[in-house]
Amino acid sequence: MTGCCLCGGNLAWRPTLLELLRWGDVRPPVICAACQASFAPWPAPHCPGCGRTSAQGQLCAECRAWQDQFGRLVPVTPCYQYNQAMKAFMHRYKFQGDYQLRRVFQAELTARAGQLGSLVVTVPVSTETMATRGFNQVNGLLALNRVAALKVKGQRKGRQAEKDRAARLATPQPFALTKAAQSLAGQSVVLVDDVYTTGRTFYHAASLLWQVGCTEIRGLVLAS
Repeated sequence: MTGCCLCGGNLAWRPTLLELLRWGDVRPPVICAACQASFAPWPAPHCPGCGRTSAQGQLCAECRAWQDQFGRLVPVTPCYQYNQAMKAFMHRYKFQGDYQLRRVFQAELTARAGQLGSLVVTVPVSTETMATRGFNQVNGLLALNRVAALKVKGQRKGRQAEKDRAARLATPQPFALTKAAQSLAGQSVVLVDDVYTTGRTFYHAASLLWQVGCTEIRGLVLAS
């Protein structure tokens, strides 16, 4: 058995009797218990908009602003908080291009997407990113079929990590619809991204899907 793909340590894993008797392949973990514990889920109660912790489960100020602007919300489910462990993971996976790290969260994110709906759309990357990194980090986290409904308008979208909050919110629409988007008219869609920060990128994407006639959009992100 190989070691933890994050720290290289011993996985110290053995399948339980129930796992051995269960139908299907027995899949060992890809990260150790200590690394897994470093990723923190959001505790309840949650904002019904962005899924972050919110007093008494009320809509947060940021989501109220998006609701005022668009007249509706995309309820987003974040799997984890964007803490130091997640920041380090995203740096290695997304910015250093370690594609093998997709395995860390792929099974979980795929399962969650399937629970939310059958039509999945991912936030696209630019042609420049595909040329330099070689993959769309969101697509790598999902082992399921997706509808390529969105594309980046230009060669370069611009890294959100390089912008402060005000600059993120002021970002102009970077996406455009593809021909495949027409098949989503009248459909419920799951919109997936890697990280939710201000919601600007997410609502840029959602606004185009509403424009093409999607009746409902549910959001899913790895971290927020």
